[in-house]
Amino acid sequence: MEKKVDLKEMSAKQRIGYIWDYYKWHIIGSVLAVCIVGSVLHHFITYRNPLLNVIMINADSSSVQPDSFREFQEVYGYDLTDSPVSASTFYFPDGDSAFASSYMDYQALTAIIAAGNQDIFLGNGDTYLNYCDQGALMNLSDVLSPAQMEKYADSLIYSTVGGTQEPYPCAIDLSGHPWLAQFGYTDTCYFGILSCYQNPDACTQFAEFLLTYE
Repeated sequence: MEKKVDLKEMSAKQRIGYIWDYYKWHIIGSVLAVCIVGSVLHHFITYRNPLLNVIMINADSSSVQPDSFREFQEVYGYDLTDSPVSASTFYFPDGDSAFASSYMDYQALTAIIAAGNQDIFLGNGDTYLNYCDQGALMNLSDVLSPAQMEKYADSLIYSTVGGTQEPYPCAIDLSGHPWLAQFGYTDTCYFGILSCYQNPDACTQFAEFLLTYE
C-alpha cells in the first residue's frame, strides 16, 4: 500500500514538484479548456457579419487587406468595425495546361459560391467568364439604373446560361478602372453581382461606387 504523502511536511518547492508530477495532465487539460473557451467566446463577442463578401479572381492577393474597401465604406457611412468587407482571392491562370494546378482552388470556389451569401464577383480570365456562362451572376439590369446600363452598354458581358436562356447582362468590363488597379487589375477586370448575394442594398451601393468613381 502506497504511503500517504503529507504535503505539510514538504517545502514549497517540493509541494509544487509533487503536485506537478501527479496532476500535470489535469492542469494542462484545464488550461487548454480555458484557452479554447476563451477563444470561442472572443470569436462570438467580436465577430461581425460582413457588409459584403467579395470574391476576387486573379487579384494580387498581397494587396487585399482588411481595410482595402475603406474608401467605399466611408463614402456610404459604414462603420469599419461593425460593417467589415470580407474578400477571398483565387488565382486561375488561363489555359488547359494550368487547370490541374488550380483544380483544388476551382473546387473550393465552387463550394463557396454554392454555399451562398457571396455578393460581389471581381476578376478576369477564362474561369470568371465560365461562371458568367453558367449563370452564377445575376441580371445587372435588375440592379443598375437605366442610365448606368446605357453608359456601359458597350462594356456589358452577356450570359445565356449555357444556351438555355435569352442573353442577359451579367457583368461589366471595367478594364483600366483606377480604383481596381490597387488590386493588380491594371488591365482587364470584370464586375458582377453573384446570384447568391446576401445584401442587395450594399451590392447596389458598391456598383454605384465603382461606376461613378473618378
